[in-house]
Amino acid sequence: MVLFFVLGLIAFAAHGAGDGREALIIASIVSGVFFACFLILFAVYWIGYLLKEHAVWLAGRQAESGGAATDQQPEE
Repeated sequence: MVLFFVLGLIAFAAHGAGDGREALIIASIVSGVFFACFLILFAVYWIGYLLKEHAVWLAGRQAESGGAATDQQPEE
């Protein structure tokens, strides 16, 4: 994730240092792709983190209640 961010910054810096029009277009596309990869990996990381924390919270709730953590009444 950090690698894509750094590569995106480098490509963006190359965008400003480009001489020709083709170099600017290519640098823009490359930096856009690297930043898109960064954003996707950033979102996947935080979704995984939130799911892990939810599992920890759920396990703690089950331990407190001594059983399954459901709000439903048992069926008769």
